[in-house]
Amino acid sequence: SNIDEDVVVVPTKVTRSQGLCSGKILLILVVMIIMWMTSSINFMLINLYLKYVPGGVYLNFSIAGVAEILSTLAAGIVFAKFGPRVTYIVGYTISILGGALLIFQNNFGGQDLLIASFVLFAKFGSSMTMCVCYIATPWLFPVLLCGTAFGICNLFGRVSQALAPIMAELEIPLPMELFTAV
Repeated sequence: SNIDEDVVVVPTKVTRSQGLCSGKILLILVVMIIMWMTSSINFMLINLYLKYVPGGVYLNFSIAGVAEILSTLAAGIVFAKFGPRVTYIVGYTISILGGALLIFQNNFGGQDLLIASFVLFAKFGSSMTMCVCYIATPWLFPVLLCGTAFGICNLFGRVSQALAPIMAELEIPLPMELFTAV
């Protein structure tokens, strides 16, 4: 057995910033930062807003939990078949539908099951887009740049997430209007 066969050549003097600041990779990074920011804000906002949704608190949080589990499964299936673009479009569409219906939640007084279904849509969509952020980032970036890109995207997402508690405490229906707009 020859020892030279076991030697692995590791590239040196490669900086991650060189790769992230080049053409197409930079564009993908900017788009992913925006996706992480919007997904993070909406994911946190719907969780914080659930306490203000009419109906039973336990019912709403139970529905939200089921929606999150199902959205994770759906995100994986849709992503595997169609890729990140279609998965984001599906997630944001479902999220917008649920958020738009929650804007008018006061018009459906006494119909807890109907409002719970609105929560299901909003939570499902926002959880799906958040899941896609975690799946798509390593899929879109080269291996050498993936960890750095993931960290940058996550940083912007977490910092923007700090706005969610402020947004959730605004006068109803403004939080869901912001949820739908973001």
